[in-house]
Amino acid sequence: MLIAIVIVSVLSIPAIVFNVLRKVFRREKIKEYFHIIAIGFDQVGGSILYAQEDWTVSSWTYHLHRKGNPHATKFMRFINALFMDDSHCEDSFYCEAQKMNFKPEWM
Repeated sequence: MLIAIVIVSVLSIPAIVFNVLRKVFRREKIKEYFHIIAIGFDQVGGSILYAQEDWTVSSWTYHLHRKGNPHATKFMRFINALFMDDSHCEDSFYCEAQKMNFKPEWM
């Protein structure tokens, strides 16, 4: 698994550079591309931290916070402060839950 992570990491760098250059030459919006990449990395983080492949770190942290996990509450405050938005994790959770038609037991 470690070898696969290294290979994907090494191959992703030229792919990102290629796609950015392609978007620059086509005069497309690069911001949207980087937003998609950021969400992908965030979902990888959710897979690594929480074993939840379809959830971002922010959204699943909020879910654990609502279930009463004190560590998740502290981590959620950190994430919200990082994004300078007191409701970042909550907004992220509800956005993803709506897409997946997920209704947790605490709702």
